Amino acid sequence: MSHETEETDLAIGQHLRPLLRYGMAGLLLAPGASKFLTYGTSVRFFESLGLPAPSILVPIVGTLELGAAALFLLDRAPRIAALIAVPIMVVAAGTAGPTWQNVGVLAAALVLIALDTPEVRRYT
Repeated sequence: MSHETEETDLAIGQHLRPLLRYGMAGLLLAPGASKFLTYGTSVRFFESLGLPAPSILVPIVGTLELGAAALFLLDRAPRIAALIAVPIMVVAAGTAGPTWQNVGVLAAALVLIALDTPEVRRYT
């Protein structure tokens, strides 16, 4: 790869990385919080999807979503946050059906995993 191409890739990553982090944080905060604010409704929804142990699964997923959102917002371990989001979004798309939110977070998480390199982090 040429030096010019590497610089272009680095510049794209530097601009895209914060947008992905903030976007994913925003898309994870609301559903994460709603799992606690509307616990009973969330449990019934998980039951309707046929998910196991919904009364236990709801707070686990809510905690993971809120934790990942916080990591994205604080720019602490965003690759780990993205790795947490991937299986949640795969299950969400597979059980509740693909929506722009779960497919968007899944795609953004995969891109962020690829972009979250020391070189890009150094300049963002």
